Amino acid sequence: MNAVTGLSDSMSPGSIGRLGLSNAVAFRAEFDGEAPAPPLRYWRGPVFWHFDGKIWTAGAERPPAPISVTTQGEPVSYTITLEPHDQRWLFALDFPVSLPPSAGMTEDFQVLAAAPARSRLRYQLTSHPRYHVGMELGRRQRRAGLQLPEGYNPQARQLAATWKSRANFDREVVDMALALFANQPFVYTLSPPPLGAHGVDSFLFETRSGFCEHYAGSFVFLMRAAGIPARVVTGYQGGEHNPMGNYLIVRQADAHAWAEVWLPGQGWVR
Repeated sequence: MNAVTGLSDSMSPGSIGRLGLSNAVAFRAEFDGEAPAPPLRYWRGPVFWHFDGKIWTAGAERPPAPISVTTQGEPVSYTITLEPHDQRWLFALDFPVSLPPSAGMTEDFQVLAAAPARSRLRYQLTSHPRYHVGMELGRRQRRAGLQLPEGYNPQARQLAATWKSRANFDREVVDMALALFANQPFVYTLSPPPLGAHGVDSFLFETRSGFCEHYAGSFVFLMRAAGIPARVVTGYQGGEHNPMGNYLIVRQADAHAWAEVWLPGQGWVR
């Protein structure tokens, strides 16, 4: 029986940090030409919309959907050798424009296989690392992108409301949140202290110590509290070049979570 490890179908404080010290291989990526620069190596996996105050999950199933995307620069073609993880998601470099046979892409750009990967799997894709998604935001996605549980994190809600009252555009609220993380004494650590019942408030105003899931989850909470649709994306970022085989090795320690927000005229922005 194959041992499986890696990302989960949910995210909570500490869930990705636990992978931070693992050298286990998640997958290998062999490019037909040059690999994209490291800042463009975002390997998309599970996308989380629903938050219950503690845990992020996908929520309602996202169906396959046509997506309007504008690309820049040259595409990259590559082959993934994926280690078994017992889930349907197939990791792909944002943004995939061709998929493996029998795989589909959901409306939140997640590539899903027909069956869980229970043994090593090899598949080919083509992606555009530089892209702009220009589709309209439907009513269902907007509602999901603004969902928040009642009764949690009053301080974060108040801060977001203050930002919203001062801003003329949604992008200004995003910049205020980024400035908070840049200018306040936040610490990136694999061993953060435990959080209280209001986890986002505890992180933002007390501990200010966490791993990527703390930052992505709290950022999305703040955006939604300010009326800006947002979601959490998990996957991997980076990859180690192996000159002997001319491929990238992506390890569990490269697991990452990031936020995407919907901005008028720009679509979903990382």
